[in-house]
Amino acid sequence: MSVGAAVACCAIAAACTPEPAATSTPSPTSAATTSTESQIERQMRLDYEAAETAYRMNTSEQDRLYRAGGAVHATTTLKATATGSYLRITLQSLREVHDSGWHAEGSTKIIGVSRDGGWKPGRLGLTSCEDNSTIRFFDQRGKDVTPKAERRYVQKLTVIKVAGRWKVSTADSTRVHSFEGRQCVA
Repeated sequence: MSVGAAVACCAIAAACTPEPAATSTPSPTSAATTSTESQIERQMRLDYEAAETAYRMNTSEQDRLYRAGGAVHATTTLKATATGSYLRITLQSLREVHDSGWHAEGSTKIIGVSRDGGWKPGRLGLTSCEDNSTIRFFDQRGKDVTPKAERRYVQKLTVIKVAGRWKVSTADSTRVHSFEGRQCVA
């Protein structure tokens, strides 16, 4: 379950080094760059892929923790994939589930993720469509306590690079009835 579901529940630093001596060995960068993709386009693609991977890992970890009955502290995976308000809201929701004695069944279905909000080294935007409608919450007696509100979200995510790792830092979640015509759906 993601921050969207939680809402329903409650610089690149350059080193001073001398120029390398010229050699006849081809540069790995030029070998990796194709005629259709410039170095900056390649970097952007790799950054977006890494940011989306971090987001998907975070969502998967949230699902696991909700199924386990919530959490009081951030796991290594949550800390490795989230920071800022996104991490705080996630932990608040996980703590509420834990303190209530609830657990979840099911998991978040990510319908699609798209680039959004531009790119610069160390910061980029993604839009994700998340369907949490199949996730059910149960109390200690097994009673279904799932919120009745719509649980499909379009999330505008900010993902930043911290100490070499991409982490989701903010989310602006909007409940939707349908994903049709949304930016994150191909």
